[in-house]
Amino acid sequence: MSEETSIQIVENYEILAENKIIIQAFTGSGLVASIVAHHLIEKLDLKEKGYISSPLIPAVGIVRNGIIQRPIRIFENNEYLLILSEIGISQDNLNEFIESLFIWYNSIDPSSIVVIGALPTGRPSDATDLRYSVVASDSITQQYIEEKDVTVLPQGAVYGSVALSLMEAKRYGISSFGILSNCIATIPDYLAAKKVVEILQILLEESIPTEPLNKNALELKEHLIRRDKNKLKTQKGSTNDDFDLFSPKFNKDPFYDDSDDDEDLSKFI
Repeated sequence: MSEETSIQIVENYEILAENKIIIQAFTGSGLVASIVAHHLIEKLDLKEKGYISSPLIPAVGIVRNGIIQRPIRIFENNEYLLILSEIGISQDNLNEFIESLFIWYNSIDPSSIVVIGALPTGRPSDATDLRYSVVASDSITQQYIEEKDVTVLPQGAVYGSVALSLMEAKRYGISSFGILSNCIATIPDYLAAKKVVEILQILLEESIPTEPLNKNALELKEHLIRRDKNKLKTQKGSTNDDFDLFSPKFNKDPFYDDSDDDEDLSKFI
């Protein structure tokens, strides 16, 4: 990168990043992006090649199977470059971090960028009612999405890393879209993650096996159905304990919020 940035791309192995599809997954509500990323790493045979270092990143290490790992890691195969962040970047540092990240993105000339996110809306009417929003960076990308019979969000607002990334992609003229699956913010939401993978299959024209995601999603679905039935029996007329977009308690802002201030639930997966 010739421009001065606040991040450093550290290559443990050579990264052949040029002209690939970038998949950006920053953890947040329901751990949706993290679940999707780990699923793609396994099913698309993405290899860990390096990591991102920056003073803007919190002093946190991720532990898996007793081994410390960098919180923001880079994975690659012949077609895709996946950027996985398993921690949230503070709002004070987020703008500068995303701007620096896109200086690197622009330097490697990606064919397109896919941003994975989540909307912490809960599921007020039906625990298994899966909804999603897709937002494009430009009209050509929007047309491509609609030709695939995938609905784009007609109007509203998104926040956090998803919003900043899509706006930077638009500024650089890089075709990009964000997939935001409605989720329950307080649990690892495998149902929401499965919906994202299904949309990716369509828009990337990629065959992505969905096991064991199907098994985890089915178990969660059965649990939520049982929970809702129990609530109807014991708390008739009460609202969901989960974040309910339509509850007067939370309905202060009609816009979607995908901020990175959500609780970091990485330890649960």
